[in-house]
Amino acid sequence: MKIILVGIILALVYSQPDLRLTVADWLRSASDFLVESVQVK
Repeated sequence: MKIILVGIILALVYSQPDLRLTVADWLRSASDFLVESVQVK
């Protein structure tokens, strides 16, 4: 599971040219994804 999360984080980091402006939205998206993945299990 950790490997998958690391891969997702790396993909998001590389897909965002300006993390300083998008980090807040990225964290919200990541937290929402984690909550959904936990609820599925």
